Amino acid sequence: MDKEKALSQLKRYRLPILIVVILAFMLTPFNRQAPAVMGPELIKDLGLNAVDFGLMGLSFMWAYALMNAPLGNLLDQFGVRRGLSVLLIMIGLGSFIFCAAQTFLVAVIGRIIVAIAVAGCFIAGVKVITNWYSAKEFPSIYGLYLGLAMLGGVGATGPLQFMMTNYGWRYSFAVIGVISISLAVIAYFVVKDRPADVALPSPDEITGEAVPVKNKEEAKASGWEVFKEVCRMPKLWLANFFILGVNSSGQAIVALWGGVFLANVYGFSKPVVAEILMVSATGLIIGSFAAGWLVKKLGSVNVMLSGTVLFLIGWLYMTLNIRTLSTMELKILFAAFGFLQQYSVVGYFSLMRELVQPSQMGTATGLNNGFVWVVGAGAFQQIWGLVINHISKGVTPYPAEAFEAALWLQVFVFAISICCGLYLVKMMCKPAPGISIDR
Repeated sequence: MDKEKALSQLKRYRLPILIVVILAFMLTPFNRQAPAVMGPELIKDLGLNAVDFGLMGLSFMWAYALMNAPLGNLLDQFGVRRGLSVLLIMIGLGSFIFCAAQTFLVAVIGRIIVAIAVAGCFIAGVKVITNWYSAKEFPSIYGLYLGLAMLGGVGATGPLQFMMTNYGWRYSFAVIGVISISLAVIAYFVVKDRPADVALPSPDEITGEAVPVKNKEEAKASGWEVFKEVCRMPKLWLANFFILGVNSSGQAIVALWGGVFLANVYGFSKPVVAEILMVSATGLIIGSFAAGWLVKKLGSVNVMLSGTVLFLIGWLYMTLNIRTLSTMELKILFAAFGFLQQYSVVGYFSLMRELVQPSQMGTATGLNNGFVWVVGAGAFQQIWGLVINHISKGVTPYPAEAFEAALWLQVFVFAISICCGLYLVKMMCKPAPGISIDR
């Protein structure tokens, strides 16, 4: 087939597929960040304390994290089309259970079902981009994917607050359930796993970029063999610890404790809290777009390093001035945290695309994303709850010193993260022995 004709057909197929996976992934940041806005309402309606609220965040994040690896491996083996359809149905089911919950336990069960499903939605999108776009296109398309999907996070701020004010948080999640199931039907009929499913060559073959000889052999490997090979890549493990500081800090403050922090320490009203969190969500979007372009200019590792250092600087400023920050300063800081979090994450996944084969991308994404969420967001959201509850003695509103202790804890995590990042930079600068790729 003529290359120009093949590329034209490839573009015709991949655009609607990309739109579907973006819409599906939008449900991930929405569900992850919604508790930051719903926090005060959930605590009041379900009679929760700080430990209970932290446990709800922990259950979501750990379910999300622990299912990344198995879901990534399953998507590598069985494909995105069927897998994504099932996952979207699960989101609908979990949303209906959550919005009908009258007890803490039922609410947690609903959140766990949703967490499992949204983990797979993210990986499905990465698989689609890997299979339908060339290696050179990956950073910019992945940045676009993250940036547009982060609109879901924007939806979990002001728009969700509007829905809650007028209809309540239960009705809001019933609507999400209906949307998810409708999207599952669309995904089943629109998504194709790879260009070969419609008799087209891969984008790397069309553009003339090198296609690793190992691809065909690895495509035939069992899920367990692929999993073991990915686990034996030291650079990927260094990258995991490298991204840990940004991920754990960003998810703790933005996705769970942000609303409670702003309301308790500064006494902000719900609209002001939602406004600050929306600024952060907007930063996530802009950071995704910017990183997709800058990865090509600076390199994936340099993007990660610069993002981590700048995030730490902003974090230290907030920690040292926690009692005197103005509304404008908080908006700037939260916007910066959102921007730098996604800026660093795009660098992280672009690095992963450089180190693994396309047939391994689902497994690598699931394994590594699962690790940083288990050790990062999942653990630290609960650790924050324990620290805050211990220092405050369970008395609300929680005082500034309780949050201050949690903020200093993250500074220690950042120190570990930057050390691992510097060592990774050193490893990436080493010439690979012979003609093999040192992973």
